[in-house]
Amino acid sequence: MVTLNNPLVAVVDPNGLVSPEVDPKRWGAWVENACLAHAWNSGQKVSYWREEPLEVDGIFEGSWGQWAVEIKTGRFQPSDLKGLVELVCRHPALRPLVLCDDAWVPVAGRAGVQGMSWQQFLLSGPPARR
Repeated sequence: MVTLNNPLVAVVDPNGLVSPEVDPKRWGAWVENACLAHAWNSGQKVSYWREEPLEVDGIFEGSWGQWAVEIKTGRFQPSDLKGLVELVCRHPALRPLVLCDDAWVPVAGRAGVQGMSWQQFLLSGPPARR
């Protein structure tokens, strides 16, 4: 379930505000929600894909084009993107995108997929089509 306004997430969370240092798992859930809500609020159709053990956090379709999106906060390895890679192999119309902390964008590149900071995504949406 995606809450379309992240301040509502903060208001109803019994544990209060979150920081990545104190509770990285909950922080990741808040960032993921913010990115998915941003896409929905920007007029994109938002869905997800799961075929155990693989999954992708979001599929965006609309004026931005067609994107398969994985959202990562903190450390990750190229092998953590196998669901994303598998989905775009099956559906080549989907462009893969990893939203992550800026320092980890090169890891996405090593997996052969485009990466951008989740902060930049929240400001401007996905990268422009080349």
